Amino acid sequence: MKTWKKVLLIIGCVFLSLVILAVTTVAILLNKGNGELYDDEVNIVQPENITAEIQEQGKYIVYKGENYVRNENVTSILFMGVDNEIADDRVAGTAGQADAIAVIALDFKKGKGTLIAVPRDTITDIAIYSVGGAYTGMKKQQLCLAYAYGDGKEKSCQNVLASVKNIFYNIPINSYFAIDLDGVTALNDAVGGVDVVSPENIGSFKEGKSYHLEGDLVQSFVRTRRMDIPEASTLRLQRQEVYAKEYLKKIISATKKDITTPITLFNTSAPYSCTNLNPSKISVLAKELVTGKGMDFDFTRATGTLSLDQDNHASITLDEQKFFELFLSVYYEKMPAQGATTAQ
Repeated sequence: MKTWKKVLLIIGCVFLSLVILAVTTVAILLNKGNGELYDDEVNIVQPENITAEIQEQGKYIVYKGENYVRNENVTSILFMGVDNEIADDRVAGTAGQADAIAVIALDFKKGKGTLIAVPRDTITDIAIYSVGGAYTGMKKQQLCLAYAYGDGKEKSCQNVLASVKNIFYNIPINSYFAIDLDGVTALNDAVGGVDVVSPENIGSFKEGKSYHLEGDLVQSFVRTRRMDIPEASTLRLQRQEVYAKEYLKKIISATKKDITTPITLFNTSAPYSCTNLNPSKISVLAKELVTGKGMDFDFTRATGTLSLDQDNHASITLDEQKFFELFLSVYYEKMPAQGATTAQ
């Protein structure tokens, strides 16, 4: 065989090997990511004030005469926006607060995502730790404070995650992502900024007016809160939802043009975040954003009764019936009448 043919053959073999390696690597990442995004062990807890029958650890639920089966295609990610710089050297009780909290439920089979915002002032059981890090018990407090009783990083995130799972009846939430304010700016600017319409008059923002958020302006939009009204946190949550909706649109659009966008953003967020997301999980998320049906997102929030204590601190007691019905609509599917006998 002539030398030039041998060279071409070698080049061809090397190229083919690289292609096979790349495809195999992607396949391994996707398979690993799918395994990590879901949890086979499910044990849904009985709602305290709701008449509902939990069957087979939550595979089935009977509610108001209707039978529901858990949608096993849904995976959830807990998102936290933290008011303090993320670092792992905080003293328990002073690690900061999770001012923005949301659960993103993703159904890849239906191509649907649901972002459920949970008010920071929601009263729930949170784990309390001493300054030395010793567990001292559970206490009903505002959900945002769960982050404070940790190390400012993994332990803080896990503490919030435990409280959120308690609110969500112990539904599996296998992934979390926490980011501080500097990280919000970095991620925002990494996609060229985000266009929003302000839902209220606050600071320099006027209701109904459009703004292009870049740099410090994005922090002002998602962080500013009035201090003279009890609804301040709820109004800020509405602005955060407006921003999240537009930012997700920007990510999806960018990912369709370049599938490596989520990995790039993940690397951008690294100095400002704490997460158990990894390249394999992100590879699955990126694939689902741009293939098949893509992802359509709904935005909703947990609602409840707002009250003030003697120190003028706001607290929200969730409307459990409304929340439970929201929970069912996201994580369960109503069974047809003729199949109801299977949930026995």
